Amino acid sequence: MKETDYAYAVARIRVNELSLLTTSDLEQLIAAPNLQSALHFLESKGWINPEDKDDVNNVLKKQLNNTWQLLSEISPDLSALEFLIVKNDFHNIKAVLKAFVSENAFSSHTSGTASFIIPSTVSPEQIMHAVFNKSFDELPGFLKDAVTETYNVLIQTSDGQLADIMLDSYALNETMNKAEKTKNEFVIHLAELICVTANIKIALRSARTKKEKQFLEKALCRTKSLDRAALIDAASKSVEELLEFLSTTSYSEAAEQIGISYSAFEKWCDDILMSHIEKAKYKSFGIEPLIAFYIAKDAEIKNVRIILSCKHNELPPQTIRERVRKLYV
Repeated sequence: MKETDYAYAVARIRVNELSLLTTSDLEQLIAAPNLQSALHFLESKGWINPEDKDDVNNVLKKQLNNTWQLLSEISPDLSALEFLIVKNDFHNIKAVLKAFVSENAFSSHTSGTASFIIPSTVSPEQIMHAVFNKSFDELPGFLKDAVTETYNVLIQTSDGQLADIMLDSYALNETMNKAEKTKNEFVIHLAELICVTANIKIALRSARTKKEKQFLEKALCRTKSLDRAALIDAASKSVEELLEFLSTTSYSEAAEQIGISYSAFEKWCDDILMSHIEKAKYKSFGIEPLIAFYIAKDAEIKNVRIILSCKHNELPPQTIRERVRKLYV
């Protein structure tokens, strides 16, 4: 597909970018004296309806789903964007499998649907039907293998943690697979950053809880820019060994941020993605602005969630500023 095929889509995205919250907007939100004032500010920006104030979590979910609906309407090739949301399919597999093994079968008419995340490439209902009827062949190949393996693990061992990390690894590997199919360097590099930062997070948690190499082998996905075997070896020894290894790589800043705090490290993980997509600001054609808008909207939602949570806990503005992620606009 030619870049010029995205001319209309990019034009629509440029218009929608005008509705993104700015740094000034976030500062006003941070400066709000309390949670109710913050919600009122979001209402004034058209970000939230008065009747939704009591269900902010649902509002945040709708924001991202609406963004995906926009991309679905304007993108000439939606499959090229699926690497952004395929992780949600694996989350939904987790939700269904946990319901299945606990014999707590839920339908679309029960509260169980709250466990699902959308948008996704496969409907949660299709996954649910396949699992409860043991008809895994109904699912796309990349999901069929994941469901089959983790289903067997849960049935044979009842090890929910093992099943979770296996699905997380499947999700990250499929993110990379879908990105590579686009043959677009911008997309592939973005997927690489997503996978690398996820691997570092997993490695850090594993080092802190003294997980063995076998656990890490199952948990970490493949990456090109960060040696997986060396990461596993370092994380299986200690946090200190992990930080020493990271300091020798192109991701040495991760080690620095971990040394400050885990929240600083998480902020770095998000900001490194934002730094990459900034290149899309200067593209008039191609898929890059569509991807950048989705990532930007996701970051915006995350910032709003962080600020509202801090307001709920009555944290001071300076603490909130330290946690807020970099914006695209």
